[in-house]
Amino acid sequence: MSNIEKYLNRIVDYMIRHSKDGELPFDNKIMSVAKYLENEFGLTLYESDYVWYKYKFLMGWIEGDDGLQYYLNKILNNY
Repeated sequence: MSNIEKYLNRIVDYMIRHSKDGELPFDNKIMSVAKYLENEFGLTLYESDYVWYKYKFLMGWIEGDDGLQYYLNKILNNY
């Protein structure tokens, strides 16, 4: 596992720990998930996509984690 993947997974863990009653850890009526992740953690669009996809998977909102590798490959190709 690469360092960037470890960092992104820690962000996902943070978001899950700070989610209450299945709600996002920020007011998504005020800002988008991508903007929140950019402002809070300095993530790029692909990094945000990875975090958001993994968050949704771990929260049980979607099935299958096939998209994770796609986003991870995009991120690693940019480095």
